[in-house]
Amino acid sequence: MKKILITALLFTLPVVASAQLKVGIMSPDEVLDAMPETAQVQQQLEEYIQQRQATFENRYQQWIEELTEYSERAEAGELSEDQQRREEERLSEMEEELNSLQNRIQQQIQQRQNELFSPLLERVENAMAEVSEELGIDFVINKESSTGDPIVYYSSARASDITQNVIEKLTQN
Repeated sequence: MKKILITALLFTLPVVASAQLKVGIMSPDEVLDAMPETAQVQQQLEEYIQQRQATFENRYQQWIEELTEYSERAEAGELSEDQQRREEERLSEMEEELNSLQNRIQQQIQQRQNELFSPLLERVENAMAEVSEELGIDFVINKESSTGDPIVYYSSARASDITQNVIEKLTQN
């Protein structure tokens, strides 16, 4: 009899524990899209990216022009072997600088994106915490990952989707 009672308790314990736990789901992308500031931040980021790309393209175009000029002069026999070697080394160094510049620009863009979106993400996080407290939610799970793959493969229709509540919290002012 004790064995049956213990087994019954072991099966009902998870049900009792889960009944006390309230989980909500939210789509952060949807929330960000609903915030008016997101469009402005996106525009600022796009302008920054265009500026950085223009810088790279100017340097790249300069390298292409110098490479073309070198090739034409070398084919015409205007350069000695020593001049060709020095020019190839110089052009090779320029190419390495271009690669380095490209890497720096990518890092700068990532850093700028973080700078611009951090305040928005902080507001979303604060609103999510407030909504969760108001609704008595213990955990909020991301509805989808940034790649579109769901984080949770199953959720009951009873799961509280607080996306709209967070949007309302952020846009009510």
